[in-house]
Amino acid sequence: MNIKNKTVVIILLCITVILVAVALLFPFNKKLSNLDFSIQDTNDNHQYELNEKLSFKINDSTLISDKKAVWYFGNGDSIVSKGNVNYTYKRAGKYLITLKINDKFDFSKQINIVNGRTLTAKDSIPKIFCEDFGYVGEEIVFTGYSPSSNNWYWEFGETGTIDSYEKQAIYVFNKPGVYTIKLETDKTRYPITKEIEIFPLYEPFKEPEVIDSAGIVLNDIKKRLQIIANLGASDTRAYKEQVNYIKNKYICNNLSDVVVVVNEEKYNDFLSYCQGLHYLDGNATIIQEVKLDTIKCFKQINVTQKTKKAK
Repeated sequence: MNIKNKTVVIILLCITVILVAVALLFPFNKKLSNLDFSIQDTNDNHQYELNEKLSFKINDSTLISDKKAVWYFGNGDSIVSKGNVNYTYKRAGKYLITLKINDKFDFSKQINIVNGRTLTAKDSIPKIFCEDFGYVGEEIVFTGYSPSSNNWYWEFGETGTIDSYEKQAIYVFNKPGVYTIKLETDKTRYPITKEIEIFPLYEPFKEPEVIDSAGIVLNDIKKRLQIIANLGASDTRAYKEQVNYIKNKYICNNLSDVVVVVNEEKYNDFLSYCQGLHYLDGNATIIQEVKLDTIKCFKQINVTQKTKKAK
């Protein structure tokens, strides 16, 4: 065999070896391209905490069933396992988690370990957050807070049964009245309660929908705000009636979405402004002028007011 023929044979052998290697490795690479893993925290609060057991789960362990798999946790520790593993970090910080297959292929994710607060007995006592009053047919949001609790049981007083099992619940009352809201969790022995008053919606006015004079609207709102300012702190029902009147006649959004500009330099949402006018200022405020961005469905109200001089 001459040199030329030997060269051709060597080249063919090299090509054959390369093709065999590609044939063997390509399916492996293609299969591993679908490999991924997730990290789950034990208390399900969506953060990874110091001394918390974390679960590292492979999306499809069959992809590496015949391969060597090693978990590296970014701090010098490692675990050899072809499946899911658990690990607890002893120091806070950022770490790079790497799953290495056959000492060749790496799949990495960064994790941030934070100092978690130690829960106390007080964290097992839930709290209810909601409005003090609402209206028939209106969606009212009730939110429970308790870092130690996992299960929630709401009763809103109309049905006589549990109405929601969610941490944050939305309920619509069908009848006016004062209702006792009850909330139990997996940590409470007895339910905690909070009262809410539900008012009927005002009937539509029979006068024309379009008000010809803007002055009528401005004077009406000014009058209602002055009534709120003049009411005693204990006149809760009368206060709510005035707020309800303004809301249903002139406001199309939530009260908390309406901006109040006081004397062109202070700001509040409408509900907080009315509460301060009633409970905090007492009878010391005189409403001098109101201006609206639009007569119907206003979103901003400018109020000019002054404090009465002490006698």
